[in-house]
Amino acid sequence: MKLANVLMVDDELNILNSYRRTLRNEFNFDLALSAQEALEHLSSNKKYAVIVTDMQMPEMNGLELLQKTMEVAPDTIRIMLTGNSDQETAVNAVNQGDVFRFITKPCDKETLIATIQAGVTQHNLLVAERVLLNRTLKGVINVLSEVLALVNPDAMENGTKMMEHMKSLAKVLKVPNSWIFEPMVQLSQLGCVIFPQETIKNMDSGVAISEEEKQLFAQHPCLASDLLRRIPRMEKVAENILYQEKCFNGEGIPMDDIKGTQIPLGARMLKVVIDFIRFEKQEQSTEKAYSLLEQQRQYYDPKILAAFKESLNIAVEVPTVIIELSKLKENMIINTNLLTTRNQLVARKGQKVTETLLHIIKHCLENKAIKGNVEVQIIENEE
Repeated sequence: MKLANVLMVDDELNILNSYRRTLRNEFNFDLALSAQEALEHLSSNKKYAVIVTDMQMPEMNGLELLQKTMEVAPDTIRIMLTGNSDQETAVNAVNQGDVFRFITKPCDKETLIATIQAGVTQHNLLVAERVLLNRTLKGVINVLSEVLALVNPDAMENGTKMMEHMKSLAKVLKVPNSWIFEPMVQLSQLGCVIFPQETIKNMDSGVAISEEEKQLFAQHPCLASDLLRRIPRMEKVAENILYQEKCFNGEGIPMDDIKGTQIPLGARMLKVVIDFIRFEKQEQSTEKAYSLLEQQRQYYDPKILAAFKESLNIAVEVPTVIIELSKLKENMIINTNLLTTRNQLVARKGQKVTETLLHIIKHCLENKAIKGNVEVQIIENEE
């Protein structure tokens, strides 16, 4: 069994040497004679389950070290070991350093080992919980996205193109990488699942729709946001999706006082990208579509609009290839509508191949309900 990594910090060499004797064969540990040396260890590639530090040290005391540890190694469990048994030190250690345990010196071998082991157990629980939550959340997002593509393919037709534009725009804007970015784009059209496919087609092609349909469509961000808020950790995603149709000048849904840079950044980016894709489908020209954005520039963040124009210039066309249906793989992009022999839609142009879609296509092939080749884009995985 692999021993946990533990960092022991004290400014007295004889105490560190005693740790060396006491903890041998119990943990994989490193020793630091100062807070600065400890921070160097924490900033390395080595991950520590637990840090145990003395309180009274020159230049930077143990409490200050643990506060910095929260920033550079938030997953590391923090334990304070000190000769100061006064209540104020203990309270500060817990409240300001988010300390897991507070123990006083001198501390016997059994108590020290048991306390560190409790910290290791807590670390393992936190890491396991986060991994489970992240995988579960990602799974939920992928399932929702796939259900949308199957139930209402017209609503998700632009998903791949939207993701490409958003990624290019984020690069130009130098937006820091965030986990909420991909689900925000994937689920931005979640609320459209309630609309008839004919309504979506008419909206995309510029055909006039009824006033009732317009009012219903205007509410799709609110519906998506309400659904996503019920999922833990999706609050920021839900907020960005809620404001995706909100204009920079304050017009649009939701009808509140939020405008300008008060609108979440992701929503401001989505507004530009979604409108551009709509215009491009109607005008069949990138130049004309961007010109329409310029004509109603009061609706968009001027910095984002300028950055989007730049992102269009650097966009790279992905080459297409024609392959047999049986050779389709996950993450390929379908470049033409995929139909059954009875002319039923299996996958729409621009749809990403998923495990679920592969199962559907395999079933169709086995039953000879689909045949032939398909044109695809092969997208390399991004790290």
